[in-house]
Parts: sequence; structure tokens; C-alpha cells
Amino acid sequence: DNYTLRTPDPHGMMPMAMASDVDRATWGGRIAGTWNLAPDLGLVTGLDFQQSRHRSRSGTDTVSYRSQNWVKDASFANTGLFGELTWHATQDSRVIGGARVDWASAKDFRRSSGSMMMAKPNPTAGKRRNETLPSGFLRYERDLADLPATVYVGLGHAERFPDYWELFSPKQGPDGSVNAFRGVKPEKTTQIDFGAQYKTETLDAWLSGYAGYVDDFILFDYAKSRMGGMGGMHGGHGGHGSSTQAANIDARIAGGELGLSYQAAPRWKLGATLAYAWGQNRSDGRALPQMPPLEAKLSAAYDDGTWSAGALWRLVAAQRRYALNQGNVVGKDFGPSAGFGVFSLNGGYAVSKQVKLSLGVDNLFNKTYAEHLNLAGDAGFGFAANTAFNEPGR
Repeated sequence: DNYTLRTPDPHGMMPMAMASDVDRATWGGRIAGTWNLAPDLGLVTGLDFQQSRHRSRSGTDTVSYRSQNWVKDASFANTGLFGELTWHATQDSRVIGGARVDWASAKDFRRSSGSMMMAKPNPTAGKRRNETLPSGFLRYERDLADLPATVYVGLGHAERFPDYWELFSPKQGPDGSVNAFRGVKPEKTTQIDFGAQYKTETLDAWLSGYAGYVDDFILFDYAKSRMGGMGGMHGGHGGHGSSTQAANIDARIAGGELGLSYQAAPRWKLGATLAYAWGQNRSDGRALPQMPPLEAKLSAAYDDGTWSAGALWRLVAAQRRYALNQGNVVGKDFGPSAGFGVFSLNGGYAVSKQVKLSLGVDNLFNKTYAEHLNLAGDAGFGFAANTAFNEPGR
């Protein structure tokens, strides 16, 4: 809605007053059984399904969308069979394996694409896409004999069918395709993960890491356009669809996290975490977009049963690896981002077992900062298309 709370810019991309209303109905279910095949062997197997219907309607300031009929644009269906087997190999070790297969489909009901004077027949009107998506994993866990710790390592493969926004909101599909519905492929991720957890009465520490390949990663390019593309308000995000291409690339991903929580005294607890994620666009030899920078959190908490208080210091490094104007359906990379630190406090008082009063102040020192993972702007709705949004002040 670009007119109820603002006046449309007569010189902008959406000079006319317009509003779009979308609606989704979803239904599904799951059934599973647990089977004790042997004293050291257990199996969980089952089936789940989900179906959804999408529809929309649009209008102007003179002809309200509320007076228009709903128009169905898409339907989705997914049925999956799964099984997970756990083998207690020894008293201190476990092997867990699982497999899943999904039958996913989507149907395009749009008779035309674009809007108003730009509308044209939809080449995939009435067409249905069907995909069979296998997934599986194998994981080994071991409790260490000399330490109160558990270590694990796992290998997995998962395939994901594109969602509604990835198939219907982009104006363009991959190069050589008629639109995103026809051309965007399912994502396929193969990943190894590993980690350890140490736990005593006073100290809880952990670390985890992962590395993997993503074939056909779904990438949004907000700066690429060609004549005759598909899209418009009826297809999804009005601002996104007007200049966005969805395509598949191959990627590498890796990352890790470590943290600890220490009970310094009966009423005091200290904590710290450190997390990092990395991604590389293998197809184009550049950084993968929408990757969060290195981040640390330091915390302290006090609780005596009546009074409680806490402090959190969040430290985020600058992000110099970016892919300008690329991202996903939610956000894009605006360029490099600066690092920042934000300090927050909270406190509480338990009046009784039933009533507790709490007070908190986020961003205590009123720091001006913006997250690297930021919303993709839309000038047609009053949001700067090429400027990152700052977070709230104190």
C-alpha cells in the first residue's frame, strides 16, 4: 500500500496510488512411529505433507482492493517420507543415520505477468512443476571417558524446492529461461559438521563448525534487468519484482561458533559466544551475499530469586566481503558495512510467584549502526532502495 500512510512520489517508479493484498491458506499433517528393533537399535519413520494455496487482489485509492475478487496465482504441495535410525554402538558412542525423500510440486495460475500497460501473457500459465528431492545424513557421537564432554561429526545432503517468493516474485528467471517459475532449480547442499560440548555443574562450553557445497544456490540480483522480463505486483513484491533476477549459482559455505556459560557464584552467571560465517560464489568467483560478519557477545546475569539483572555487550566486526546488489528475497548487500558495539541492560523484580516486573534498555549509549544483513529497500513504498536501514536507538 503506497498511499494510505504516504503520498506517492509522482516522479518515482510507482507514481500511482496502488495497494496489493495477498492471502495464503495452508494445511498439512504428520504421522510417525517409533520402533525398538533391538535393545541398542531404534527407528523413527513416518510421513508428512503440506499443501498451500496463494491468491491476491489489488486496487487503487479510488477502487479499493477490498472490493475486488481474489485471484489465485499459485498452489504448492509437498509429501515426504522419512526415517531415522539410531544405533548405540557402545555405552559411550552412537551412530545416527537418516534418509528422506520429498515429492514437491507447484502450479502457476497467473494468466498474465506484469501490471497495467506492461502486462503480457504468462508462458507458464496453468503449468505445474514436479520435483523429487532426496536427502540424508550420517552422524557419529561419542562421550569422552576422561572428560564430561561429547564430540560429534556428521555428513549430510539436503535438497530444497524453491519457495513462493523465489518462483513468483522475481521479474526475471535465469538467463535463457522464460521466467523464474520455469527456470529456478532446487538448492542442493552437501555439508560436513562437527563439534564438541563440555558440561559440568559450573561450566558449559561448546564449539561447532561446518563446511559444505551448495549446488544451484538461489541468488537474487537486484541490479540485473533485461527487456521483456516477467513479474510485477501481481507476482509478489512490487519493488522486488520490478528489477530483480533469480538465478542459480554454485557456492561454498563454512562457519563456526564457540561459547561458554560459567556459574561464577550461586547468583551470578557469565557468558560469551563467538560466531563466524563465510560464503563464496564459486560460479562467479566472488563473495556470497548476505553473510553475517564476525560477532561476539559478552553477558553477565544476576538472579537471587527476587531481584534479577543482566547486561549484554554485542560486538560486531566490519564486513568487507560482499556482493553489491545481490542477495535473497529479503535483503541485499549494499556494500561493505562498519563494525559496531551495542550495550544493553535489563532488570527485574519478582513481586510474587505470579507477578514479575521487568525493565530493559537496549542500545544504552544510543549507538547509530546498521546491520550488514539489511532489508532490501523499495523506493516505490518510501524506503530508500540503495541505503541500509539503521537500527533503533536507545
